[in-house]
Amino acid sequence: MPSDLSQSAPWTRAKSVLAIRPELPQIMLVTGVSGFLLATANATFFTRVYDHLDGAPLLVASVAVMAFAAILFCISVFTLPWLVRPVLALALILGAVAAHFQDRLGVVIDRDMLQNALNTTGNESRHLFTTDFVLHLVIFGLLPAALVLWVKIRPMRWWMHLLHYPLTLALALVLFLTALMVDNRSFTSMFRERREISSSVIPATPIVGAVRLAKLIFVTNTLVAAPIGEDAVKGPLITAAEKPTLTLIVVGETSRAANWSLGGYDRPTNPELAKRDIVYFDRVRSCGTSTAVSLPCMFAHYGMDNHSQTAARSHQNLLDVLAKTGFDTRWYDNNTGSLGSAARISETRFGAADDPLACARGECVDAVFLPKLDKALAEITTDTVIVYHQIGSHGPAYYLRYPTEFRPFADDCRSADFGACTPQQIVNAYDNTIAYTDQFLASLIDKLGAQDRVLTSMLYVSDHGESLGEGGIYLHAAPYFMAPDVQTEVPMVLWTSPAYRQAFGLNQGCITAKAKAGGLTHDAVFHTVLGLADVQTDLHSPVLDLTEGCHANPS
Repeated sequence: MPSDLSQSAPWTRAKSVLAIRPELPQIMLVTGVSGFLLATANATFFTRVYDHLDGAPLLVASVAVMAFAAILFCISVFTLPWLVRPVLALALILGAVAAHFQDRLGVVIDRDMLQNALNTTGNESRHLFTTDFVLHLVIFGLLPAALVLWVKIRPMRWWMHLLHYPLTLALALVLFLTALMVDNRSFTSMFRERREISSSVIPATPIVGAVRLAKLIFVTNTLVAAPIGEDAVKGPLITAAEKPTLTLIVVGETSRAANWSLGGYDRPTNPELAKRDIVYFDRVRSCGTSTAVSLPCMFAHYGMDNHSQTAARSHQNLLDVLAKTGFDTRWYDNNTGSLGSAARISETRFGAADDPLACARGECVDAVFLPKLDKALAEITTDTVIVYHQIGSHGPAYYLRYPTEFRPFADDCRSADFGACTPQQIVNAYDNTIAYTDQFLASLIDKLGAQDRVLTSMLYVSDHGESLGEGGIYLHAAPYFMAPDVQTEVPMVLWTSPAYRQAFGLNQGCITAKAKAGGLTHDAVFHTVLGLADVQTDLHSPVLDLTEGCHANPS
């Protein structure tokens, strides 16, 4: 019996200690958490501020006060009575997660990045849960959050609750404005010209991004897509064709033009396409730096300068125009889905049951599309448009985007944790994904060209590019204003079969001349597909159609 008592004594004492919960004033807890977040979640922010201000102590300290005030304000907005500790705990966890990805990968956790996170599949998201991430989350997020939930908030009278909320917000504003006045001109200029500095304040930027995303979701879920292209009809060339047509649109994923040897990259990443009779368009400017932005944008009629998520949901798109013109229009997906682009046509998403070999590692490589193309070519009896949405070069698990035996650049990163690989191994893995896309596109071309039942054409274009560590930035989805060219310059490929060119009187040399002229954007996709399919509508812009003026007998 004494032994049992002695063994239980430490646990009893521990329980007694835990039962004695400290009691703190609410303002002390909120400001303490804000200070902790400023100190532990803003390494990238302080690095940028220090570099911009040349380390001037007073100026750096003033910007730190402004950042503290911004964090305090954003958190305090949500600290209503009875929600204070849960809100602070969530802020600590959000801060730890955002800081990890910002400091390690250089990404900004804004509205678009949060939307990407919502659209990410389970297979993709699990690659982000590395040992380094879990340790960081536990040390700087979960443990501090548990501490906040453990302490008690000193009770206040009801009228103090009413005053506490506006007074805390006012305190944050006063602190911010006071610090700003130290050198108003320099700070205003810094925030205007170096927007990446203000966008790296954590958790202020993720909190604002979450509010903006919630508003976007609420607004777009109530929208009804307005019809477009009601005047669209098939032109004389396709009407006179003796065989059905197939226009294949391949939407690439995360493929940057800088790593395509067709565009001058010094590694042989496109050996197969180089052997095919294609037209390559180098460094096409993308609508955005994420799939959520670029995918609906490239199928929209209004142009990338006018694009927004609201605009995309408010209008029908290219696929709707083609469907109402009489084309059998389908979408096949090996990625996160069409994100609304195929909302009114047939959409098929692939899984392990579709091709056990291509999906042997739990995620499908793009070879999963090939049997579908064989089937389509054997069955097509009417004019058809098919979209293939690749997994392409989606990171960080580049090594899962190509078969294990396909490794032309052998010393590749075999992990989703970039910290476990050298910079060259990361590049090797990414280049393998480009080489595999090269092989995949060549296989599509060979299948399209090997039959004579259907007049075929293929347009490939990537949604956005990728950063591979340049300037400390990895992956994609950087805000467009600060995005490097490798995230916004993408490759595009056009192939047409000899039979298609003959039937449509298409001069490929004319298109090649346009490719050499450059200066293209994603805006060309909508109008070029209309041109390839010979669809006549007032929506069609000849200036943006790469086939315009290249027909021997123009429609």
